[in-house]
Amino acid sequence: MKKLLLVVQLLLALTLTSCGNEDAPLTRQHASMMMTSGERIKLSVGFDNGEGSKARAMMVSSGLSDFIPQDEMGSDSYGSYPYLRWRPMRKETSKAVFTGEATEPVTLIFYHGSAAYPVAAQVKIKNVGGRYRGDIEAEIPAALSGVTRSSIEVAGVLGATSVNATTGKVTVSAPPAILEGEEMQNLPMYFPKTALSTSSDVISGIRFEFLGVLVLIPTYATNTTYAFTPEVFTFGPSRFSESEVEVDLSAGGAPKLTRTANSTYIHPLRETVMGGTMVKEKMHVLYVYPMDLGVITPVFPTIYGTYYPMVGNQYDKAQAKKFVIPRLSNINIQQFPQGGRAVVYDMSMIYFNGTNGNGFFIGDNSGTVYSVFSGRAVDFNRRRGW
Repeated sequence: MKKLLLVVQLLLALTLTSCGNEDAPLTRQHASMMMTSGERIKLSVGFDNGEGSKARAMMVSSGLSDFIPQDEMGSDSYGSYPYLRWRPMRKETSKAVFTGEATEPVTLIFYHGSAAYPVAAQVKIKNVGGRYRGDIEAEIPAALSGVTRSSIEVAGVLGATSVNATTGKVTVSAPPAILEGEEMQNLPMYFPKTALSTSSDVISGIRFEFLGVLVLIPTYATNTTYAFTPEVFTFGPSRFSESEVEVDLSAGGAPKLTRTANSTYIHPLRETVMGGTMVKEKMHVLYVYPMDLGVITPVFPTIYGTYYPMVGNQYDKAQAKKFVIPRLSNINIQQFPQGGRAVVYDMSMIYFNGTNGNGFFIGDNSGTVYSVFSGRAVDFNRRRGW
């Protein structure tokens, strides 16, 4: 799969503190597109924020480094308890870096009045003085032939899986989760409505922005006789984030995102084994789509997975048990920001806090028993070990 050669900088957004398989091929866009007029335009687009960079493998860099474990004492209405925090000493800007100078499909949506006309096009990426630019050449839809250019607007989506030929709404899906240091599929992006020019066929100054939010989940497992496999992550049943959304760019500015019938708020993690005879640290990376809930709502970040007893250097899958790493909410928000990042700290498998966990946050009301692990030693009797 060809990948884009560019660097795009993610804005620092929200941090959630303690207080508080192989990648599938990129799915290409498919839909019935409009007939074109033969009138061509060229869009000059940007991806980075003005930074120079060198070409390298397509990676997501969290910007977090130099993690250290810190033992503290916490307290609640039941009394005090040991608490191990695992935090980075350095926090920098997150970046998404794509590789392979290429030509990639892009969906353009032309607007005139209340009508939308999607057109399939391509973006050609090039390096200009260390900065990454793209050129999109496209034909104006036949229905708009002869229409005054200044009354026509165009928007675009990179990474679409489908587009509605009538409404111009575009569907995008979240790429599979990775561990930091692994390659990630292209992160869907957009540029907002821009008016065509009456005096030129070239439109410049357009910039692609991220549609999703980058979720960074540093996890930590201490030296133990068990092996842990974190499997899914969720912000809770309030559905702060979705795996698939329909993108509506018709209003201009930031797009309206609507979850699809196929979407889920339970996000699979990259399969990995932690624990065992050595301490293991992992940075899980997700790119998902933020939802505006309309009201301020508490966030409940939670990991669910399976753990196994170790037999020598192997783990015994025949004795698998389910576990949960729950977190009390330390923030209340209405929406995670598009193009931002959310760092979810203290998702640790250190202290065992009993088997009173449940699957409420992933809709598992079947009575499945979940062992509770966290960085807090809050004993077996407190509510789900928080």
